[in-house]
Amino acid sequence: MLYISIFDAKENVSRTDINRERAEWIKKDMDKLLQQRCKTIRRYEVLGRSPLKIFFMIDTDDSTALNLLTTYFGDAWNSITYPVIQREIADALEEDHTVIGG
Repeated sequence: MLYISIFDAKENVSRTDINRERAEWIKKDMDKLLQQRCKTIRRYEVLGRSPLKIFFMIDTDDSTALNLLTTYFGDAWNSITYPVIQREIADALEEDHTVIGG
């Protein structure tokens, strides 16, 4: 299943706190564990945004991968995750006409 996770840094969290949290993640080899649980995971960061905003595109059949991210980073980040599908604009338009009519 494909998911998008949106992480917003909490306003009271400093860059130093975020960097410390990331260093601990790497030290604990959590990245490797997450990659083992996912088919793919991609990280995107919104440029010039304060507080920091990050998007993850995650393809996994293991829901514990999502829990791992949100639990580990929960103290410094607000996050929300949605299941998503990829559709072309024309496909979405056709489905909207079928469902709504017109």
